[in-house]
Amino acid sequence: MKRNYVLVGTGGRGIGMYARPMVKDYSDVAELTGLCDVNPRRMEVARSWIGRDIPGFTDFDEMLDKVPCDVVIVTSKDSTHHEYIIKALRRGKDVITEKPMTIDAEKCRAILAAERESKGHITVTFNYRFTPYTTRIKELLREGIVGDIYSVEFHWFLDTLHGADYYRRWHRRKENSGGLLVHKATHHFDIVNWWLEAEPRLVYARGKRRVYGSAGKFRGERCRTCSHTQECPFYFDLASDERAKELYISAEHIDGYYRDSCVFAEEIDIEDTMALLVEYKNGIQMSYTLSSYMPFEGWRMAINGSKGRLELSVADAFYSTEAVNLKERASIRKSIDPFKAALGDMSPETSDLIRFYPTFGGVKTFEVKRALGGHGGGDERLRDMLFREGIPDPLGHMAGSWAGAMSILIGIAANESIATGRPVIIEDLLKGFPEG
Repeated sequence: MKRNYVLVGTGGRGIGMYARPMVKDYSDVAELTGLCDVNPRRMEVARSWIGRDIPGFTDFDEMLDKVPCDVVIVTSKDSTHHEYIIKALRRGKDVITEKPMTIDAEKCRAILAAERESKGHITVTFNYRFTPYTTRIKELLREGIVGDIYSVEFHWFLDTLHGADYYRRWHRRKENSGGLLVHKATHHFDIVNWWLEAEPRLVYARGKRRVYGSAGKFRGERCRTCSHTQECPFYFDLASDERAKELYISAEHIDGYYRDSCVFAEEIDIEDTMALLVEYKNGIQMSYTLSSYMPFEGWRMAINGSKGRLELSVADAFYSTEAVNLKERASIRKSIDPFKAALGDMSPETSDLIRFYPTFGGVKTFEVKRALGGHGGGDERLRDMLFREGIPDPLGHMAGSWAGAMSILIGIAANESIATGRPVIIEDLLKGFPEG
């Protein structure tokens, strides 16, 4: 059955992940009937990139009044997700929302309550569940490879290209994004929750700004008008990208949003160095760190259990030589394993290893080939399950509102813990809002 979809938020993610693929690859099952954005210029650019004259609106309610709609896709700024989700649910629409579902506990409770009062259903798009590597790990854990799980050690690294970008965009304010522990780490917390099939109970966290914001040496309003373009290692030439010029520079006079704001601005209030301890309801403990100024990008994890230790790692990016200039770093950034690079192997990764160390000795390895496509092939697999009916889901890849809540509440609790210096109980954030 063909369904009608509308999209709210016509930035790069909304266009690239949903709008263009719907028109190009899913037109037999999906019709994109409306676009909504507070910035009409961005909406105009979106239409041109999509290649179809889809009705556009700056008012969300007007769009729902005027075009046929079964499902609302939310890809707007994180702090506005709840507005569109709740309005759509009250009209009985299904909702597909980008992560994070929202940014604080009050909005989370409001979304859960609205869904229970509606015939509509929420899907949260955790594309990282869908990569071949994370899927294989889920299978092995389901098979009991480590036995009873005791603890998780998890470290996520963002480099000076990708990591820095969060501090020049709207994400740099917690009022917009909830900080990286909500906006970014919701992916990470969800994948652990999904693997463990468990819910978090308590969070204790610490966080600081060590590199960005007021900690920085150079400072200006934005890169385009800065006097430190020659010496600043984070100088970003937005105008050199024709698509960025069209989508952002041509639209900034309308809403004042600068895509190349200074990463050392005083107003930045999100952390760049974070550490958490998480206790799950079943007693499993997780230690987690996130740093956003690393010389490489990727993640490492160990899952410890009664039968042994599962070691996991993904190398997303590495600079083959030292490059202080950001544009040069971008040109040499490849998916190289930094450990292999230390031994002289600069070949890009085409697969990832899962290593299992039984408690009393030995090792077993599982090699997983990387998939092509966005986010390790996760985007394509997620879209298929979103738009095409009847695809089996034995491992529970698709996530609803409760999974969305459990992932963001770890980050929300962490933000509160950082602010107060005290551990935070997840149930206190829900205020008695039970599952089911």
